[in-house]
Amino acid sequence: MRYWLVLALTLSVVSLSPTSTPAQSPAAPASPQPQSEVDQLFLTRGRNIARAAAETVNGGLGNYMAEPAMHGPTAKAPVVVNEDGSLRFTFKGFRPEDRDINGNPTFSFETEVLVNPDRTFQVVYNGPIRPVAP
Repeated sequence: MRYWLVLALTLSVVSLSPTSTPAQSPAAPASPQPQSEVDQLFLTRGRNIARAAAETVNGGLGNYMAEPAMHGPTAKAPVVVNEDGSLRFTFKGFRPEDRDINGNPTFSFETEVLVNPDRTFQVVYNGPIRPVAP
């Protein structure tokens, strides 16, 4: 069991290394594709890459948790599939101690991560929740 934990942590550190982040700015999505046309394994891996990137830039799991959609079924993940095959995840997060009286999370962060088909990624935005465009 310990072997698998060490392996999982090693792989997550390798996938989040600075060399895996592209230097160029992301291209604007031309027209999104339906999620059903994407390789489900890539979609699952992309979601995990995006969530791990958000956890890393926000100080780790002791300081940050992504919204439940980033943990549950991939079909519920907040993702846009771009025409070039890249995935753009835009999701909310919170500090573990920031919960209302009923124990529900109080979201205070928004993170946008672009995951490319070659599994490189770029954190496009990480900060306060942005207002919804009218």
